[in-house]
Amino acid sequence: MQTESHKNALPEKMLSVKQVASILSVHPSTVRRWEREGLLKAYRIGPRRSLRFAGGDILDFVNKSGKEVHMEYREKVA
Repeated sequence: MQTESHKNALPEKMLSVKQVASILSVHPSTVRRWEREGLLKAYRIGPRRSLRFAGGDILDFVNKSGKEVHMEYREKVA
């Protein structure tokens, strides 16, 4: 019998600020600002509280915003 997954468990595929910026064709500062404004969901991990993003959350953001993303990036974050 399987138990329910933890709600605080991190998604499998995590991307850095730099990777997300590259995928979305924006500056890393823009990614950080969007996170602060609540437009992008992010996770703080490790002792340095590094900012990471789930690939699925980035795809949701792209779908909601209508931003163009190349197919190679869609495969990268999926």
